[in-house]
Amino acid sequence: MKINSLEIKELISDHASVLSRKLREENRNYIQHFIPFDFSETTIKDILNKKKADKFFGLFLNKELIGFYMLRGFDQGYDIPSYGVWISSNYANKGLSKLTLYHAFSVCKLNNIKTLMLKVHPENTIAKEVYEKFGFIKVGIDEKNGHLIYHKKLTN
Repeated sequence: MKINSLEIKELISDHASVLSRKLREENRNYIQHFIPFDFSETTIKDILNKKKADKFFGLFLNKELIGFYMLRGFDQGYDIPSYGVWISSNYANKGLSKLTLYHAFSVCKLNNIKTLMLKVHPENTIAKEVYEKFGFIKVGIDEKNGHLIYHKKLTN
């Protein structure tokens, strides 16, 4: 039996084209609540080129990009990073979103970050259940889009 290789590595601007294509080709119903930025290659390349402290990590299965997660907000001056994740619908329900959460927790702890924030659409019940099981607590509602704001305190 051949075992697949799964890697998490930081995204660079060279990944913009494939990430843009995969996000734009994704099933609309599946990705409808994931709206962190415009999915054009130009926008993604610009974000990846200009980032300083913000982090974008790709999930690669046998060298193919199958998802990514981000810790954003540092470059805008926030102390609490915002977590966001997309896993290709072809690889949903395989524990990959949970893997990115564990990875994000470790990145935060290694950098002495005490709290992680995320926003989730109120109708995204599966995501809410996962995040609540991981200890995220609802702390408010984003007035701009109605998304629920969750925080998780990280301890060493």
